[in-house]
Amino acid sequence: MSLTTEDQTALRELLDAREIEQAFVRYFDRVDANDPEGASQCFAQDVEFEIMTGKRKRGRDSFARSLGRVLDQYERTSHHVGNITAHIDGDTADVLAYVYAYHRMHNTGEPWHLWARMKDKFERIDGRWQITEHVLLGLDAVPNRPDIPRDWYPGHPGRLHRDGN
Repeated sequence: MSLTTEDQTALRELLDAREIEQAFVRYFDRVDANDPEGASQCFAQDVEFEIMTGKRKRGRDSFARSLGRVLDQYERTSHHVGNITAHIDGDTADVLAYVYAYHRMHNTGEPWHLWARMKDKFERIDGRWQITEHVLLGLDAVPNRPDIPRDWYPGHPGRLHRDGN
């Protein structure tokens, strides 16, 4: 049985979406293993990134150093990614994903929970999907941390404000 051109295109998009999803799985596996260098391998060499602060940085090595400083605050973490939407156009993709992250704080031993959205851009480089732009946007966290400004959690963009809310 041969596939039609439409079926081949649909199959390629399904395979690409799965590869992108697995890049997130590999990334968070390395984050939870406290391996910022390994996590950074999911990123292109010249990645642009922003981690909730509104400040843009560039480069895989810079990302690994930034992630390492963040991870130093935690005894352990557990990240869960879902609701992944990938708009694929050939060798590029715009991807939106939601993240729940559990953290055990080094300084207090207390848990800290984060809910966030990732708005990433991917590119197929040397046959492998890599993140070329990574933007982590906070939605909320419990408990509130005094070292993180509340405006770093803008909530869901476009959230409707209805009467009674």
